[in-house]
Amino acid sequence: MNKSTSIYQSLYKIWLVLLVIFSSVVGAKSLPSNAEFKLVNSELFIFKDYEHSLEIDQVLAQFNLGTFIKNDENQVSFGFSKSTVWAVLPVTNTTENAESLILKIDNAWLDELDVYFYEQNVLSKNVKLGDTSSFLSRERQKRMPSVSFTFKPGITYIVLRIKSDDPMTFPVYLGDEQSVDKFDQQNAYFYGALYGALIILLIYNLALYAYSKELRYCLYSFYLFSFTAFNFTYTGHGFWLLWPSEVLIQQWLMPLLMFVYLFSGVVFTIEYLQAEKYLPRLYSYRRLIYGGLATIGFIIVVVGSRSFAVMAQLMILTTMSVWMLVIGYYSFKNGNNLAKFFVPAVLIGTCGATISSMTTWGLFPYTQWAFRGIELGMLLEMSLLSMSFGFNFKMAYDARLTAEKYARIDPLTNLFNRRALTELVYPIWNLGERQKTSMSIMLLDLDWFKRINDEFGHIMGDDVLKHVAQTLKRRLRLSDIILRWGGEEFLVFLPDTDIVQAKFLAEKLRCYFDDYKVTNIARVTISVGVASGFPNDISFDELMKLADESLYQAKKNGRNQVVALDKLSTDEI
Repeated sequence: MNKSTSIYQSLYKIWLVLLVIFSSVVGAKSLPSNAEFKLVNSELFIFKDYEHSLEIDQVLAQFNLGTFIKNDENQVSFGFSKSTVWAVLPVTNTTENAESLILKIDNAWLDELDVYFYEQNVLSKNVKLGDTSSFLSRERQKRMPSVSFTFKPGITYIVLRIKSDDPMTFPVYLGDEQSVDKFDQQNAYFYGALYGALIILLIYNLALYAYSKELRYCLYSFYLFSFTAFNFTYTGHGFWLLWPSEVLIQQWLMPLLMFVYLFSGVVFTIEYLQAEKYLPRLYSYRRLIYGGLATIGFIIVVVGSRSFAVMAQLMILTTMSVWMLVIGYYSFKNGNNLAKFFVPAVLIGTCGATISSMTTWGLFPYTQWAFRGIELGMLLEMSLLSMSFGFNFKMAYDARLTAEKYARIDPLTNLFNRRALTELVYPIWNLGERQKTSMSIMLLDLDWFKRINDEFGHIMGDDVLKHVAQTLKRRLRLSDIILRWGGEEFLVFLPDTDIVQAKFLAEKLRCYFDDYKVTNIARVTISVGVASGFPNDISFDELMKLADESLYQAKKNGRNQVVALDKLSTDEI
């Protein structure tokens, strides 16, 4: 078995495990602890009107004739249905007093939802709760369609008429107002946590983008925003809070935002996986992919059917999930470390979407958590992707710090170079100015260094430079700053050191190199220029000029000697 097949099988096993984990919530009870509020779909009698021709009186006649089918399997979801679904719920009040209960249909996207209450074959109440009617016309101004009714002793028949271009899912709940409010509060906590987490992730990634200016952080923020907006619409929050009287917006904004979410997901995936580097062939087709999606969007608009729009986009969503997993795998295979976050993240999101789809199509038994699988899966997916961005940001930040560090380090001698001078010396210089302490500079130059390169080769020359650097580190104080100034020249900055101390130290170094061979073959001597002064009386640049003049004088005098100057002149000490 080759490595590629083994990885595919591993991914498949992971997907199955995650699917089982997500599926485990399917059998869980979604009812609140108060038993007065419960899912009553198993008590419904169902009839499908394929011709859309029945009126309410004809429906009741059909029900009395026994043509309705008892929903013993507690089916909640019927997938995409072209028929009008009629459902009858008999409610028996066995007490002697009237009882006020609330009927709630826990789905916000049903187009036409009419509810009729019949007592003793007489219509007592009729309401329209679908989103083809203004939200403001609803009796109860709640996010999910619901209606209250006072049930007299005896049997009341609740008749539901449901028709929708969207998936036909209608979980029907019945309970008293207190238990319904408790159920709504649980939902509010869930969506508060969901949107709060998504907004935090959005702000976090926008901050990363503002700092790094990397396009993928911006695209991921848009991906997060598009999912949040799409979810906010199809869960009924938008119709409830933002456009309660705009029926057309409610009808078409959901498929529009779903398309934006899909498109942003494709663009983000290509950028996140750095396709230009790790998947160049895919990257070359990116405009064709974007154009294909745009064409599908145009066709959806031209057809003008929401049912077609939602079905087409669900197919795209399924295809996109598989596509994201495949290219994530190949990106990882080609060396992209971020793909190891991407693949499991998409796997989790796909599992959540699969559970929701199966529940919506009626292939899984309905529960609240199964129905919300896509939301839970996307939250986990986006959290993991945000973690990967944080990981990537830290790696990039550490790499930049390392690059900055090594930009200040001479790679041969491991000493600081000229770039580090300002950062290292000026804070000490400013401190010396306040404390009025003397500062000194030594400039060391290796005598006749070119001869070593010419006679023994550059490798020997490099060994000499490394040995000189190690000697300086060993024989100078920890507070002294040593830099490779260029070529065979070194600079030593000596804080809190006067001219006498600096010249004494320079002479000790000169004697050391004069007495000992640097290597078994090569011998080198040094010329040293020393300059000292008080920061209050002289600038650092002037002191550097003085040290350079000292070195020039030492070399002019015959090399292998120390020259020290205490002012901008040629006066020696």
